[in-house]
Amino acid sequence: MVLGIFNLYNLVEAMWIILPAYAANGLVTLVKGKRPLDFGRKLFDKRPILGAGKTIEGFVMGCVIAAFIAMVQQVAFPYLPWSWSDRPLWIVPMNPWVGFALGFGAMAGDTAGSFVKRRVGLNRGQPAPLLDQVDFLIGALFMLSLITTVRLEWFVILFVLTPVIHYAACVIGFLLKVKREPW
Repeated sequence: MVLGIFNLYNLVEAMWIILPAYAANGLVTLVKGKRPLDFGRKLFDKRPILGAGKTIEGFVMGCVIAAFIAMVQQVAFPYLPWSWSDRPLWIVPMNPWVGFALGFGAMAGDTAGSFVKRRVGLNRGQPAPLLDQVDFLIGALFMLSLITTVRLEWFVILFVLTPVIHYAACVIGFLLKVKREPW
């Protein structure tokens, strides 16, 4: 059963649906926001709620980026070779609203991950294995589940592939001097 999940059909479906969230999570690092999402406030433990790395501009741009990517997918959809598949694919129709929801979920998940990291005493940029890789994914899939069915196969594939893809993207971002750390 598990090996049956990892096939080309499920991979294509999963990557199609998560592309806006991947773009939002990855490209938002290029946004240099000035206004912290937590307004610089601290909790009772004197630690920042989120930290300076989570900005209003970044959150909003993550949503906009995802909506834009979904719009590109919507325009490209009729021109892609879906008919080459020997079985029907479950391709979720994309539009800017679905993209926005995926982006919002990705940004909210990433923000929640930062909140957890601050509570356990990790500073900005310190690694939190697995949390750093899947917080945005959990948020994006949750928001998607409010719009359409999220298939178990997509969930499993994305939870296996996302940490690998995330790590590779972070290393590339670090080498390009877009990120301060390679994680």
